[in-house]
Amino acid sequence: MSTVDERNVDPIEEMTRVAGSFLDLALWGFKESDRSAKPGNLIYDSEWCRVNFVWGGWDQLGGNSISIYYGRLHAPNEKATMTWNGEECHCWHRVELALHLLDRQTPEYASKMIYTHSLIEQYKQSDIGQSLTGKRRQPEWLVRMHAMIWKRYAPRLFELFDLRRPDLWEQYRQFLKEVYDIKGRSPNIKPPLDKIC
Repeated sequence: MSTVDERNVDPIEEMTRVAGSFLDLALWGFKESDRSAKPGNLIYDSEWCRVNFVWGGWDQLGGNSISIYYGRLHAPNEKATMTWNGEECHCWHRVELALHLLDRQTPEYASKMIYTHSLIEQYKQSDIGQSLTGKRRQPEWLVRMHAMIWKRYAPRLFELFDLRRPDLWEQYRQFLKEVYDIKGRSPNIKPPLDKIC
């Protein structure tokens, strides 16, 4: 794909293409529930949770990029926070700390590994991870990584976000509180990252 094509790609169509090509959306009952061109969100819902593909845009060095977040079924389509039980909280979540909880890692360990996980590191070193690194194919790289995560952790990962499993969610909330008690909380991030819903 040329640089001109990369810059002019339709964000929603590109995210739909990579999600549909590499994730077992139908196997897990995920169906598209929302798409918006601005800011570039594509959301799929299942009986358990939501998955949000967020367009990061294009840059000269890396090409197009996306982020992937998980949310409970009450997470709003175009906001990262919401008021829940009278408190402002984060409703869209990265996957790494959830994986640490599912692996029964300690909060001490997770506080040092907030933005990575052993499976993610394994993926980075894999043939497919290496073949896509630095080739302006970040959306495919990231979606394939999440496909590997789903292969190992589904449906347990999805159940963690399930509104019908308040016991699991409370474990996750407590785990995050302990992680950020150790890691510390930035006064510039409001609400704090361990305020989740």
